[in-house]
Amino acid sequence: MRINKKNALRLWEMCFGDNNFAEDFHGYLMCREGYGDPDYYVCDGKERIYCGWNIHHILPKTCGGTNAISNLICTNIATNDEAADKITFWIDDCLYQVKKTEDGHDIFQIK
Repeated sequence: MRINKKNALRLWEMCFGDNNFAEDFHGYLMCREGYGDPDYYVCDGKERIYCGWNIHHILPKTCGGTNAISNLICTNIATNDEAADKITFWIDDCLYQVKKTEDGHDIFQIK
């Protein structure tokens, strides 16, 4: 799948239907309207919750991953920045690792 806004919104719809908000695998909030915008936020009282999102490759392209839909997930931009092109990575106090599955690859919390 070519990575662009139109296809990103198609992936969102496949994963979350017509919901305007969803959480990524780490639990960070994403807002459908915030695609590609790291400064997009909503307010919860006086707190800003940054909920811009983009497409993350489960198995990074640098490790042989592709743009196949099965290798793509929607993530908060902060999550994607932390995971980068690594197969083992920390976000906050959680350790994640990409592992091979029957259907390809997936991200598992290992600590």
